[in-house]
Amino acid sequence: MFSELGSADLVGMFTHELRLCKVQPGENVLIFTDPRFLHLAYPPAAFAAASSLGANAYILVSQGDQRLDDALVRATWQSADLILGMSMLPRGIGSWMYTDTHNAALKAGARVLMVQEPLEVLKRMLPNEQVRRRGLVGAQRLQEAKEIHVVSAAGSDYVLRKDGRKAMYQCGIADEPGRWDHWPSGLVTCAPLEDSAEGHYVIEPGDVLLGMWRHAQSRVVLTIEKGKIAKIEGGPDAYLLQSHLERAGDEGAFRFAHAGWGIDERADWGHVGMDSESKYGTILVAIGRNIFDAPAPYSGLGGKNVSEAHFDICCRNTSLYLDGELIVENEQFAVSELG
Repeated sequence: MFSELGSADLVGMFTHELRLCKVQPGENVLIFTDPRFLHLAYPPAAFAAASSLGANAYILVSQGDQRLDDALVRATWQSADLILGMSMLPRGIGSWMYTDTHNAALKAGARVLMVQEPLEVLKRMLPNEQVRRRGLVGAQRLQEAKEIHVVSAAGSDYVLRKDGRKAMYQCGIADEPGRWDHWPSGLVTCAPLEDSAEGHYVIEPGDVLLGMWRHAQSRVVLTIEKGKIAKIEGGPDAYLLQSHLERAGDEGAFRFAHAGWGIDERADWGHVGMDSESKYGTILVAIGRNIFDAPAPYSGLGGKNVSEAHFDICCRNTSLYLDGELIVENEQFAVSELG
């Protein structure tokens, strides 16, 4: 009974979100989930919301260990106008967004929206025009840049090259063919050239090790050479990070996947998840897999790393430069139109 009541409470919010994603009568809306998805009320609420807007709503429930590379899943995804992804499959690589099946659906023109955060977060970070504007202008600035330089008082000092690579932003709205987004989120990022990173990256206690879904408890120092993490030093968190990346069994697990900054002042640093990546003025990086692309403007990464690992890290009190120009300084935007 309580699941049904929770679903009813969500329908209005999902209806609002689907309108932002421009769902039209007669469109095919595919809700993808799996038996391990934690928020049981989301699929039926989304189903009811899509139906109320006149769309053809479907729910596809996968096995809990699916790789999503079979013909049935691929054909279903490529036939949808909007896909709502409510799953973390396949495990380990940062979810279905880094699969060939997802890339093929985007190329076919699907709009794709990830939905997996708790209800409180969905409500608090409901998409708005201010975050969307910050995302667009930030992605435009990042796309023009060739070099990203990150420094911090804690000792971070590393450079990433992105010559020719696209930039993307997330604002929680997938409203045009070939666009992926994540509700809720607010960030700007890009995939650097996989062999370009050089320097030292310092993770302080209180920063977020999103790949392990918790705040760091000890200092970690990454030494980066020719795009690859050559050394991981520190206490217990360094050991755990090293072990996590080694489990992937490939050298791509130690290369950078993407880097950028958060743009949503509503994000709560105490909540580990999309709040961590979206927190206004914080710097986010990821290590590992980044073969995710999309034809829509400022969507997708266009990376080439096919690692079986994907590990996000989010840091406060850090500064970022684009081609030598200060963009973010200790969680404040130095360029006014970006903040």
